[in-house]
Amino acid sequence: MNNPSITPNLSSANLGNIQTTQPAQLREGQLFHGTIKQLYPGEMAEVQIGNQKLNAKLEVPLKAGDSYYFQVKATEPELQLKLVSGPHAQGESQSTKIGSLLDTLQLTKTPEMRKLVDFFMKQQIPITRESLIAGETLLKETSPGQQQEALQSLGKLVSLKLPITPQLFQAMMGIETKAGLQGVLDTLQQAVNTDTKIPATQKMDIQTILQQIKQPLLEKNGGNLLAQTLSTALDKSAPPELRFQAVQLLKTAGILPAQTSLANLPAVLAKLVSSSKTNYDQQPTVEKQMTQQTNATSGATVSLENGPKMDAKQVITSLLQATNGATKLSLGDSVELQRIIQQSELPTGVKTQLTNFLTVHSQSNETASALLAKFSETLFSEATKQMLPSQNPAQSIVNTDPNPRNNSAVVPSATPNSVQTGMPALLQAILDAQEGPDKLPALVKQAMQSEAPVIHSFLAAAEAATSEELSGSTVKQAIQSILAKMGVHYEASLVSKDPHIAQIQDSLKPQLVALLQEGVAGAPLREAAETAVSRLNGQLLQSTESGVQQQIIMQVPLQLQGKRIDATLEWNGRMKEDGKIDPNHARVLFYLDLESLKKTVVDMQVQNKVVTLTIFNEDPTLKMVGELLQDKLSEGLDAEGYQLSAVRFKPFQEELITPTKSNLSTDSGTQGVDFRI
Repeated sequence: MNNPSITPNLSSANLGNIQTTQPAQLREGQLFHGTIKQLYPGEMAEVQIGNQKLNAKLEVPLKAGDSYYFQVKATEPELQLKLVSGPHAQGESQSTKIGSLLDTLQLTKTPEMRKLVDFFMKQQIPITRESLIAGETLLKETSPGQQQEALQSLGKLVSLKLPITPQLFQAMMGIETKAGLQGVLDTLQQAVNTDTKIPATQKMDIQTILQQIKQPLLEKNGGNLLAQTLSTALDKSAPPELRFQAVQLLKTAGILPAQTSLANLPAVLAKLVSSSKTNYDQQPTVEKQMTQQTNATSGATVSLENGPKMDAKQVITSLLQATNGATKLSLGDSVELQRIIQQSELPTGVKTQLTNFLTVHSQSNETASALLAKFSETLFSEATKQMLPSQNPAQSIVNTDPNPRNNSAVVPSATPNSVQTGMPALLQAILDAQEGPDKLPALVKQAMQSEAPVIHSFLAAAEAATSEELSGSTVKQAIQSILAKMGVHYEASLVSKDPHIAQIQDSLKPQLVALLQEGVAGAPLREAAETAVSRLNGQLLQSTESGVQQQIIMQVPLQLQGKRIDATLEWNGRMKEDGKIDPNHARVLFYLDLESLKKTVVDMQVQNKVVTLTIFNEDPTLKMVGELLQDKLSEGLDAEGYQLSAVRFKPFQEELITPTKSNLSTDSGTQGVDFRI
């Protein structure tokens, strides 16, 4: 079955780029079919290969107008060609030409060899005798239904001047056949688990990365689990044994210090917030606010309307600074803290409750530590409730403002980690104090290993919350996480001296490269690692750039809440004058292998920001379901500045494929794309 496809672009590496002044594009030993256009003195001639012409010195005098098979004898100081076969008349059949060439090269006339020669000569790709022999071997091992993809893969290897090896061939075939990476990663994981030769730390590192790739929402689940357990631990109406197990889980995962108990939990959380690595120096503290008030002229009070807004984290930090070393909050600090609370972005109900706490504190013998515990308990309970509105087992202790703009106590902080996990700033501060989001996968792992039913109920509730929140942005974050963990662009990061190279080195590709270089792994693991690395490299090898045209191939093994998706993305577009991708014009093909819908292809074409979608699938009911979601899709595109033109649903069809034109077009940088089914 043929997929919708963008015509393979080999022109960036083949003779399409050869000019008469650049004969060095050809290499000694290569074979190609050419026509003599003109003869010059000194045994020089103009030879046409496809749409390109070059000047070369001939070994023997030939006749203008005839076509021949040539072999490159030398490229320096001038291009020298050796006659291999010919002349061939215009009416001579291709089969006769191929047979003559194979006789001259003393190659066997197998069906596979004939297919190879026919393909390379039609595509005008220079080939060597050794490449033909290697290609024939691989073609014989390919199933009849994948012969065309195999020829395309071999053609790209030759065009990219890469050796024809089984590893590189399979890397190309994985893209050509749209074979996903799920099976490759499953085999690799099994080989890693059973290998007894590599060090335990190295094995654990690779296993962790594979787990993160297979569960891209692991941190999202971990964030929801953190909110779930904290909510229960802070809920005084919950059974003490449940609260105790929640605290123990957080301590075992390294999120809470070992000395944490139910009694000191609010105080511990507040101290963790104050020790967070996140820099809030630019935010006004109580001390800064009082200084501003003192310096104000004419006794005018200082307004925070034009200052930076504060969230729950800054409120706790301000209270800690005001009560540092004091047994009770001073009246001046209490007044200024009330001002900060009212000018913060906390929900109205939370503001009211915190203000009441301050009033009671100023009118009683309550200690500063008790006040801090109340603030911490209230703000953390609110943060967990906002993060898990439908899953939180603890009852809400505050009322939220119906105006969503005021419910921003849980607005994620501007750190990459919080964006990735959807973590409120207050909860993110705990992770920052405890070495960041790496604790979240550990939390999920501890919950999965626990034998306590209540812990498993926490995990189930967290996963359910993640499923409810599943959206386009969540999937986008998951894809970005997978690509980063696979380390597809590791070499590019090395060349560009990426400042985050230490994190990139902890991705799959560099880990496997190091494993192969050490040579300690057993044969099954070495083979699985080589296959995985070659498949990751295949995406880069298949991505091409030709003038302003750019083609990018990506494969993503996606698992979302237990559903496995093998996705291949083929993007074709053009670059603007500033070197950036033109978002107004593009074509994107999504090749999807879904558990329920099976094979699905989405063809998205963008012209002047007008989007047309064609969805190929054999399920006749898909159109009815898709029509129900079309308005939502239109709204989403409109929010990004695009307009939905049409959505079409079509079944896959077996049709004859019109032979593609030679890739030697002189206008390869601006030519369009072909579509085939």
